[in-house]
Amino acid sequence: MFDKLEKEFQLLVYHLYENQVLQMEFLSSLIVVVAVLYVVYFGLKKKKIRECFAVHEYEIEPVHFNERMKLYLSAPLLSGNGIAMWRVYFSIPLAMLTVLFYKETVVSSILLQFYVFLFVTDALDGAVARSLNNVTNLGKVLDPFADKFLDLIILAIVCLFSNNSFFVLSAVFICMVDIAGQSVRAKTSNPAANWVGKTKTVFKVITIYVVSLNRFDLYLDYIGGTLLIISAAFTFASFYLKIKDRLKFKSWEPSQMKKSHACVAFCFL
Repeated sequence: MFDKLEKEFQLLVYHLYENQVLQMEFLSSLIVVVAVLYVVYFGLKKKKIRECFAVHEYEIEPVHFNERMKLYLSAPLLSGNGIAMWRVYFSIPLAMLTVLFYKETVVSSILLQFYVFLFVTDALDGAVARSLNNVTNLGKVLDPFADKFLDLIILAIVCLFSNNSFFVLSAVFICMVDIAGQSVRAKTSNPAANWVGKTKTVFKVITIYVVSLNRFDLYLDYIGGTLLIISAAFTFASFYLKIKDRLKFKSWEPSQMKKSHACVAFCFL
């Protein structure tokens, strides 16, 4: 197996060396990532750049889905929550264009830059919220929700175009477990993404790109399969931790209520 992984890696390096479109795709993606990360780690320290972004203010976060969606949509586009919503707004149009032009290498490479930009805004939205002291419970739920909305759609597309049944089944498993995990996220003690969830997202993004290289007739079955297995493992681990936290949080609430009632009774005595 390691020999086949090595051969596929050498094949990837060879294609990167020979294919100019692939070279430009890789270089432009790198530029997009560096530019956004510069804003995250250095730009936001400057007052003039911070003033370009907005604060999303609201009084009470609603419980019902429809009211919460209205609150999502009301976020200013340059606020932390608004930047997270970019991934929701552009997911469906990009998915449709990807399906239409998947095998058109130049067009798909251009579309890839939009995906790269949206993926890397996962670091930008939180940085903006923290720099403006605008970290909210809504953002903690919205950020991972927006991630799922983007990466699960494109993961499903690239795996369907891979003509590999294992890739398709792995994508179905990851999507189902991720959606199930998202459904219980808001009911946990801390809805923000933890290091397991962030690592899972990183591996998913890398997996999506590697599998999508079949656009260039570059089928990296062993590398892609290995990355999918790792992504699936982190996805299941993230889901397990959410369920564990949910059960712990659920059992914690009654016990805390009993303690608070006992304290009140003691004060009256």
